[in-house]
Amino acid sequence: MTELELLVKAIAADLGDPSEWRPPVEFRDSLALCALNSAYSLRASSAAATKALARYRALRPTADTDNGLDLMEAMDSAGGPADFAREILGNESKLPGTNRLRPEGIYEGLSRLAALDTAVTSTEHLRTAAAKGSTSAKAAWISVKGFGPLAWSYLIMNAGVSTETKPDVMVQRYLVRVLGDEERLTPARTRQILQLAAAKLTVEPRDFDRAIWLHESPSK
Repeated sequence: MTELELLVKAIAADLGDPSEWRPPVEFRDSLALCALNSAYSLRASSAAATKALARYRALRPTADTDNGLDLMEAMDSAGGPADFAREILGNESKLPGTNRLRPEGIYEGLSRLAALDTAVTSTEHLRTAAAKGSTSAKAAWISVKGFGPLAWSYLIMNAGVSTETKPDVMVQRYLVRVLGDEERLTPARTRQILQLAAAKLTVEPRDFDRAIWLHESPSK
């Protein structure tokens, strides 16, 4: 049995009917929420990210349509990213592997996206950049210290890019358990097999990724 056949068989047993899978997280009209959720989800609990989003929504009635510049302005109005983290979000956790507060990385990333020759300040811009395979937009985001490919993947997934996957720890763990051979399951190979399996199951890769993540998540 091939890896693909093994995975499809396991998915049928573990995840059930794709029509009953829970929908992925999406903030289709708010780059602000996409950026916050992506950054606060990095090596952190989903509850922490959810709380940060709730605090931002309490501050900004327009949160669900806020673009990147709106979020930067909200940080400036709070006294800067550090004060925004403490006073507005009530979360001063750091970006993985750094001593930087998460809003500091978000502010830098949004600034770099806005400064591109073709500025990216909204989810529509982000989806267009992803559809065109823009290397400049991706490079701008992952150049932020503490971000990386997974941060970019989750950012565009949150914005509505359904062809993307995010092979994080829980997704990798599931595939290793089903397929074995941890050394061979690099992030690139994981993305490839997720894409192949999604096509086999006739589901969107993002939906497939989310279903695995929820299956592995202790909080479900």
